[in-house]
Amino acid sequence: MDYRLLGRSGCSVSTFTLGTMTFGAETDEEGSHAQLDAFVAAGGSLVDTADVYSTGVSEQIIGRWLASRPSDIRDSVVLATKGRFPMGPGPNDAGLSRRHLLSALDSSLRRLGVEYVDLYQVHAWDPLTPIEETLRALDDMVRAGKVRYVGLSNFTGWQVQKAVAVARAQDLQLPVTLQPQYNMLVREIEWEIVP
Repeated sequence: MDYRLLGRSGCSVSTFTLGTMTFGAETDEEGSHAQLDAFVAAGGSLVDTADVYSTGVSEQIIGRWLASRPSDIRDSVVLATKGRFPMGPGPNDAGLSRRHLLSALDSSLRRLGVEYVDLYQVHAWDPLTPIEETLRALDDMVRAGKVRYVGLSNFTGWQVQKAVAVARAQDLQLPVTLQPQYNMLVREIEWEIVP
């Protein structure tokens, strides 16, 4: 397995990432654990999930896998999760507000059975919440030791630039990653982000 740096950080990760969006939906727990075992055995390290994947079940499956393996497995896995989308019916159960993000992170940590995640990404832009509020919440997560690095997911070019500019101006944690949706059908990042 080859390794490279995680975005603009000093953290090394495998060039392949195991995405877990199907865990708890199309992939049952036994199959999910088998995929995780095979991935780590092949030298893979970056495991990506999100609170919204199977409404938290993906994170629970990963948490049970971590708990059922030798304790040093956590040291070999770079664990990434995301928050933003609705996880309940209330008006504050979604978005990038400080209130929602801090609650979402604590819920993710509980489901994963860990004290911290290596990478916490905001899952999409929130037009209702000032980016300053979002970035301050992410910075506080890092300072509290619950998150090692922060990143962005599904942001457009101007949204990335705005987030980076505000983080620099206010001396907050800079996002180290951008995880856009990109496949044969969804190619919008070629317009603004990928040269």
